[in-house]
Amino acid sequence: MVRRTTLAVVLGLALLPAVAGAQTPPPPAAPAPQTAPAPPLAPLPADTRFGIVNLQVVFNESTVGKQAVVQVNALQAQLQKDLQARADAIQSLGDRIRTQASVTAEVTLREWNVDLARLQREAQFAQQEAEVRVQQLRDSLLDQFEQKVLPIVEAVRAERGLAAVFSIQNSDAPGALNVIAIDPRVNLSAEVVRRLDAAGS
Repeated sequence: MVRRTTLAVVLGLALLPAVAGAQTPPPPAAPAPQTAPAPPLAPLPADTRFGIVNLQVVFNESTVGKQAVVQVNALQAQLQKDLQARADAIQSLGDRIRTQASVTAEVTLREWNVDLARLQREAQFAQQEAEVRVQQLRDSLLDQFEQKVLPIVEAVRAERGLAAVFSIQNSDAPGALNVIAIDPRVNLSAEVVRRLDAAGS
């Protein structure tokens, strides 16, 4: 069975990072191209004792993975809008203090600076809270993905009489298992995607 730590690494790379500072929101991601369902796997050689699954591929190509990315993008866009509004308010008040300092009463300037400090503290807290909310959603999506994909991987392993199924990752991922030559029939990723989509999201 694929360990949860491996899934965490894979999905940590697949999903978007936590909300960045209040800046211009990133453009919406282009919709993923529609691909035909992968055909069932060809029979494995009789003496095959292991298989491989690229969970990054399974996540990226499966319906459940694409839906997870949409959910994270939507939450990030919502939080980014609030952070940007806070940043704009801070910028506006800061500009007012700088440009009107010479013609504004000292007591008013003190009040403005108090307000500016308060807005900055609130923005910092909102940034931290946004990062927590995004991470919580990512963790929840990871749990959902794990609950759906691991039984499928185990079912494929059992049906094909394999002793083990190894998780491979992109070559630049931490702890990646790099395969330089292998019979493509032992790559179970497409079969896992097919079954995951067939099971419904």
